[in-house]
Amino acid sequence: MIFNHTRGMRLILGCLVAAVVFSLGVPLSHGGKVIDRIRFNGELVLGTPGDFPPFSVTSTQGELIGFDISLARELARKMEVSLRIKRFPFSELTEELLKGNVDLIMTGMSITPKRNMEIAFVGPYGTSGQTFFGRKEITETLSDPLDLNQDGLKVGVLQNTTADKTVRTLFPKVVPVYSESLDQAMIMLLDGKIDGLVSDYPYCKVAQFRYKDEGLRVFEKILTFEQLGIGVPPDDFLFVNLLQNYINNMAGSGAIQTMQEYWFKNSGWIKQLPDLRILRDF
Repeated sequence: MIFNHTRGMRLILGCLVAAVVFSLGVPLSHGGKVIDRIRFNGELVLGTPGDFPPFSVTSTQGELIGFDISLARELARKMEVSLRIKRFPFSELTEELLKGNVDLIMTGMSITPKRNMEIAFVGPYGTSGQTFFGRKEITETLSDPLDLNQDGLKVGVLQNTTADKTVRTLFPKVVPVYSESLDQAMIMLLDGKIDGLVSDYPYCKVAQFRYKDEGLRVFEKILTFEQLGIGVPPDDFLFVNLLQNYINNMAGSGAIQTMQEYWFKNSGWIKQLPDLRILRDF
């Protein structure tokens, strides 16, 4: 048998590289670091605040439910991995994603150029917009969104959100009252410490039904138009591609519409939510 020197050297080098890779524990994979982490751990890790119905909210049983949660659970099922959910305040989600502590973030997050400079977005998988939710005697006097620009009007809002930008841009006379979570803002509204809050329309509609006997109403004119996306790390093309194909398939099959019908147009699940006022002292 004649030994081919060039072919032999390539074979030897290939074996040496494989040995080094194996000894260092580096996975031989065609995926990016997020895909590799999911494969290695056998789980998909979702980051969400859990205080933003109908997207993600904690039930009286302590279970996270909602549209985004259902979408993430189905994704994990199709990927044949388990789903683990980590709760973080909205303001910390991007940082936790970039640190690699979660694989994706979903919380009815609006796609904005500023956010898109830090993380990638898959979608859109839905649309939303900001609106005002507050005391009935205020909402009944409103005919135009700019009517909200009133001196001394106290409006609850989460800082560094699209709602925050909306309030500062459209209503410079309003007094923004910042809170760490929407639950805290809602408690302040129920306690009469603020006049209302600005948040996504679906959240406000759920809140109106949830507290229908408290004299609170939604102002039905939408203040903004926003598209919702799944936040992901910017450096794993395969993961982004996987998620976009998943969203396209779910939309094309009608599955997303079915989920939207349940979480956005059906009120039956709201009875699973606790009365936030029991949390006011915690």
